Amino acid sequence: MVRSELLQKLCDQYPYLLRKNLDKILEIILNEISNSLKRGENVEIRGFGTYKITKRKARLGRNPKNSDSV
Repeated sequence: MVRSELLQKLCDQYPYLLRKNLDKILEIILNEISNSLKRGENVEIRGFGTYKITKRKARLGRNPKNSDSV
C-alpha cells in the first residue's frame, strides 16, 4: 500500500472529514514517526507495528542478472 491508497481508505472510512484535512493528519503522523526514528527512538504503534533503526555491517552485493559484485 502506498500513501495515496492509505489516504483514499481514510477518505472512504471517514467521509465527513475533508480530504485535505485527512492528508494533513496523515502527513503529521508520518513526519512524527520519521522524526522519532531520526532521533534514534523506537516507535511502537500497538496493533500496527514497531519501528527501529538498526546498524548493520557493510556487505558485498551481487547483480542477480550477471553475478557481478556491486
